[in-house]
Amino acid sequence: MNIHYLPASILLATILILLLSIALKRSHIHAFVITGAGLIAACLAQVSLIEAPAMSELLFIFTPINVFISAGLLAILVFLWSQLYHWLDKSGNTNEEYYLLLLMATLGAVSMIVSQHFASFFLSLELMSLSFVGLIAYSRNIPNSQEAGVKYLVLSASASALILMGVALIYLQTGSLTFDALSTNSLQQLTSFPLKQDIYEYDPTRLNSLNLTTTGMIFILIGLCFKLSLVPCHLWVADIFEGAPLPTTALLAIVSKLASFIVLWRMFSYGEWQTNSTILDIIALIAVTSMLIGNLLALQQDRLLRILAFSSISHFGYLLIILLLLQTNASLLKDISFNLEAMIFYLLAYMITLTGTFSVLMQLENNTSITQITGLFWRQPLQATSLSVLMLSLAGIPLTIGFMGKFYLVTATISGQLWWPMGFLVIASVIGLYFYLRIIMAMLAKADTSSVPSKLGMKDRLTSWFIIVTVIGIGTFPSLFSEMLKAVTH
Repeated sequence: MNIHYLPASILLATILILLLSIALKRSHIHAFVITGAGLIAACLAQVSLIEAPAMSELLFIFTPINVFISAGLLAILVFLWSQLYHWLDKSGNTNEEYYLLLLMATLGAVSMIVSQHFASFFLSLELMSLSFVGLIAYSRNIPNSQEAGVKYLVLSASASALILMGVALIYLQTGSLTFDALSTNSLQQLTSFPLKQDIYEYDPTRLNSLNLTTTGMIFILIGLCFKLSLVPCHLWVADIFEGAPLPTTALLAIVSKLASFIVLWRMFSYGEWQTNSTILDIIALIAVTSMLIGNLLALQQDRLLRILAFSSISHFGYLLIILLLLQTNASLLKDISFNLEAMIFYLLAYMITLTGTFSVLMQLENNTSITQITGLFWRQPLQATSLSVLMLSLAGIPLTIGFMGKFYLVTATISGQLWWPMGFLVIASVIGLYFYLRIIMAMLAKADTSSVPSKLGMKDRLTSWFIIVTVIGIGTFPSLFSEMLKAVTH
């Protein structure tokens, strides 16, 4: 067995051990320990492989970038796992299967990140998506949990059907299911051919092939838009964020979206989608509308989970801009890898900030509306401070990791001379600043005279300090993180 399969093998072995443990004796603490040991071992194995030589096989490709992103994802999951026990213990549900579904979703996400074949991609996607259906509908105590699970099942099935249709159309034209077949097949050359009227008149079969290949790409893009909740496939996201158990919402916002975006990036770069003007126009339109509509919808919300749901639409709209810049010849920078570096930095910065936000919300339990957190600073200053730092990071304020991500993004956009999306990015960022600052101002508002300061446990205090140090530390001294990114992207 190749050493690159070690992290996935550890996750698979952990799933089998956990299944055996549940069959022999149900124990929440045993399930928690087994899951944590598996995640930590897989994370350490993944980190040890960052400097290993790249390897490509038919179904999977292992490059330093893939390994680095997988290691980041596993590290985030270890952090979330460390807070799961107490939250699940209070839920009153049977908890052992929750860890099982978490591990299966993780295995699916890690496999998606290294996929380079439609077969491995689709199987990984379904493993992750079906696990999330169970995770969303898991709680018996949350009234909307089952409804959210059914909604996600229907939408996930619709997205999978669209992706399968797109894969079938591309296979019809290329005869291959690998991502890079699009760039090596002669039909890909056809799609990049100048669109002149005389071509269609004298060779109508070329027009049909061009249309079928482009249509297949569009079907796949729409399916991934569902997974990333991008406009116009975004209407499900707020209801599911609010209906699912809080840890599941965190996993859905982080694991599912990160893996789906990496697959989109790989298809875009390997399949040379940038040579297809139709696809570029569609992605640019999705990016701009997602940035604006996501933030405009978040303006009208009073519940933090709905604000995070709609703001995630705009953040992935920002990331789509970088897809338009990949492998462009218009860059003003000599470093052609800068755009890729900017994309990974922004993606990981957003994921780290989002992980911290959900960690604080898990500490707050059911107090997730702006009304409920009003005056939080006077009751629990450490929690309020950590949540304020995270909101500032999401808004892109200096000295936070979110600012550095936005700095990379704006620099890449300017160097690529992509002016009109840049204008919408600035407008959307200003709109987003309002509702992030609104949350901070609510926490600083005068406290209710009947409320008394609450005592925060040692574990929650350490978690809050860790979040503050990480977000401000990387934002103030980003060089170490940047050097690591340069090492894997060059």
